[in-house]
Amino acid sequence: MSDYNATPLKAARAVAAPDGWRPADQYDPFEAHLGPYFERVVDGVREFAFIIDDRHTNAQGVAHGGALLTFADSSLGYAIWDATDRAPCVTVSQQSNFLSSATVGDLVTCRPEVVRKTREIIFMRADFRVGARIVLTAAAIWRIWPKA
Repeated sequence: MSDYNATPLKAARAVAAPDGWRPADQYDPFEAHLGPYFERVVDGVREFAFIIDDRHTNAQGVAHGGALLTFADSSLGYAIWDATDRAPCVTVSQQSNFLSSATVGDLVTCRPEVVRKTREIIFMRADFRVGARIVLTAAAIWRIWPKA
């Protein structure tokens, strides 16, 4: 396996970070294409965000489910790195529920949480919000590979 997490990639667009947020390093080329994503630390826990723009919408003009699912996978992955000292990991499964829509200009935020962690598997979940409104929920199982 290549050392995919050694050098951050440049986001496809320059988007100013919202107040209180900073750009999150991105290592996955697809995520960098959709980004930038943002991060902040609240009570010792990283939270994540991204701003919906014209690249993220579907034919109805709302955030495309694929863009939201990619952000969910990325956010949970960042949190897994925090929980595993950046161990290589892969998504085994992710279950998501779309509860509301997001539109261009909306800031989608989340605070991932570790539900359970074993030596090889980690269970994660998060609510993805625009303000107080939940747009998406996600629960995922990830496989942790031993560090070389």
